[in-house]
Amino acid sequence: RPDGARVAREPSMTRASDAPDASAPRRSRADDAVAGVVAGAACVAAGHPFDTVKVFVQKNRGHTTGSAIAALYRARGARGLYAGVAAPLVGASLETGANYACFHEAREAALAGASGAGAGARLAASAFAGALAGGLMTPFLTPFELVKCRAQVGDGGGSARAVALDVWRTRGALGLFRGVSHTAAREIPSGAVYFATYEIFQTIFPRARGASDVGGDVTRAAFETRDARGLLVEALAAASCGGAAGVVTWLIVLPLDNAKTIYQCERPGGARDLPPLALLRALVAERGVSGLWRGAAPVVARAFPANAAQWLAWEFASRALRADRLERS
Repeated sequence: RPDGARVAREPSMTRASDAPDASAPRRSRADDAVAGVVAGAACVAAGHPFDTVKVFVQKNRGHTTGSAIAALYRARGARGLYAGVAAPLVGASLETGANYACFHEAREAALAGASGAGAGARLAASAFAGALAGGLMTPFLTPFELVKCRAQVGDGGGSARAVALDVWRTRGALGLFRGVSHTAAREIPSGAVYFATYEIFQTIFPRARGASDVGGDVTRAAFETRDARGLLVEALAAASCGGAAGVVTWLIVLPLDNAKTIYQCERPGGARDLPPLALLRALVAERGVSGLWRGAAPVVARAFPANAAQWLAWEFASRALRADRLERS
């Protein structure tokens, strides 16, 4: 909710300020993490059906987006679009919470002592912090990605629990970490692009008030206004900038996601049981360069609503948590 009268102006919970007001309370890591969990759940709820179609197209040759939807519906009905949702609903939500908390800590550290840092420095800090957060989250995310992808292509009857138990029985605990290098190859660049792109879009988003109102730094603008019109503008900014950042990021890293999906769905010793770069070369030889973007249609269809929901949920949750914490202090 918007700030109450007793809440002092402080940097947005979305993006750390470069020179926070000394009188403003320090941001709460717990608030960042909880708001991130809410944001991750919103992203999964909005985007999982699209993700299921994407994984099916990536794994199964010869399918278009339309034929993949039809095949999934024939096999499992409408519920098939949410196959494997349990894994990302838990894993992605917790990972998003930790990811946002790590991002903000790393960004604040990168900008420590850089009072009045320019737009270039802020953008570099966001890219660095996003890449670092992506790398740190990779070991946590990998088992959930493995289970999700295999359930989405029909393993275990589409049950995440059945897939996880099968991997545990046949490969042991380490089997759940199959594809950790492929996941890192996707997560590190995607984190850098995602957070930096979101900041760029927030910077250029048209607002009624001037940049001087927030000290020339848009990272201090989000949801600080309390009037209905200003709140609507910031909600539109969060949704549109988040959605656009998601589309840009996925179009850039889709080849790496393709390689990760194929590797995690391949059995050990299979033809595609290859390291990331070798697998990308094999995919180019098999499909051509354009084949690296297989599944782009459902990815783009998913990226905007899922990431719009994620950032909108993040903004509102973080502001509500911060206002509640300050009012109780």
